[in-house]
Amino acid sequence: MSSFEKIYFSPAHPAAYAGANRLKWAMRKRYNGNTISSWLEQHDAYNLHTPVIRKFPRRCYNIRNIDDVWEADLIDWRSLKTYNDGYAYLLVIIDALSKYSWIEPLKDKTAKTVSKAFERVFQRSRGRLPILLQTDKGKEFVSRETLALFKKKNIQHRVVRNPDIKAAIAERFIRTLKERIWRYFTHHRTRRFLDVLPKILQAYNNTVHSSIKMTPASVNLNNAALARKNLENRYKLPPSSSYNGRKKLKYKIGDLVRISRAKNAFAKGYEGGWTIEIFKIKRISEARQPAVYYVEDLAGEPIDGFFYEQELTRVRKNLDTAVYEVEKILDTKGRGRNKKYLIHWRGYPDKFNSWEPAISIEVQK
Repeated sequence: MSSFEKIYFSPAHPAAYAGANRLKWAMRKRYNGNTISSWLEQHDAYNLHTPVIRKFPRRCYNIRNIDDVWEADLIDWRSLKTYNDGYAYLLVIIDALSKYSWIEPLKDKTAKTVSKAFERVFQRSRGRLPILLQTDKGKEFVSRETLALFKKKNIQHRVVRNPDIKAAIAERFIRTLKERIWRYFTHHRTRRFLDVLPKILQAYNNTVHSSIKMTPASVNLNNAALARKNLENRYKLPPSSSYNGRKKLKYKIGDLVRISRAKNAFAKGYEGGWTIEIFKIKRISEARQPAVYYVEDLAGEPIDGFFYEQELTRVRKNLDTAVYEVEKILDTKGRGRNKKYLIHWRGYPDKFNSWEPAISIEVQK
C-alpha cells in the first residue's frame, strides 16, 4: 500500500476521502500538488465526486445579423391536450438577434412530427433560414430525420448539453408566452390555447422588445446593426470583434475524461456529479475563447456538442487493466473453464455489453 493509500483510504485520517486540498495539506512535505492531483485522478472514489462547477464564462453569441443563430425548444402541455384537440406540445423557435418567433403546435414529439414541424416553419419563414440552430439534447432534436433536414437546408446544428443553460433565449421567450396565455386562461376561464395562439404570437412579434428597442418583425438586414448595438448597450455585451487572448489549455487530445452529468435542480451533488462512463478528447477548438473540447466514447463514436473545461474532469487509467463494475449479467454460455457471462457494465450503454470469462468476474463482498 502506497503512502497515498495509507492516508486517503484510512477512514480515521483527517484527509481520508477528502478533497484535493486536504490531501495536499497532509502530503505537503513529501509530494508536490501536481503529483497528488495525478494520483487522485486515478481513483473513482475521488474522481466521481469532484465538485461540479456550474457557473463559469461561456462563449458569447457572435451575432452580427438576423438569422445568424436561432434557438428551438419544446413546451410540454400534455396536461392541456384534452382542451386543444389533442395538441400536447408547442415547438418554439426564436431568432437570437431580432427575437422574432415561430410556433408549431404538435400532438406528439416523435422524430417524424418534430422534423415536419421544422419543415413547416422553414417553408413559411419567407426565405429566412438560420446559419446555426441551437437546441438541447432532446431526442426529437437529434433524430436522424431532424438532422437530415438541417443538413439538407445547410443549417449547422449545435446541442447544448448543460441542463442549467439549455437554449436561454428560447427559454425566456417561453416564459413570456406562458405568462400571456395563462392570463388569457384566467380571464376567459378556459384552458384552450389553440385558437388564440396565433394572435398572441403576432402581438409579441409586433411589440417593441426591451433588449433591441425595436419590434421583432421590424428587424431586417438593413437595420440589424442597430438591433445589435441596442443589445450590446442593454446587456453590456462585448463587441463582436473583441478578443481577450488565449488561456492555457487544461486538457490535451487523447486525455481520458468524464463528463458532467445532466442533473435536475434538486440532485444531490455528493452522490456524484460525473458520468461513470469514460470518454476521450478528440478535438479542441480555440477559434474563440474560451476553448471548447469535442469528445468521443471508447468505441470511437463522437459525442454530440462541445464541452467547456469545467464540464470535464480528467481520468488517469490504464484501460486495459482497469476494473469495471458489473450492473447485470444478461446471459450465460459454456461450462466449467469455458463458462462466460454476457455483461452489462454499470454506467455504460448497451453497445459496450460484452462476453467475459466467468473466472474474470470478481464478487464483491
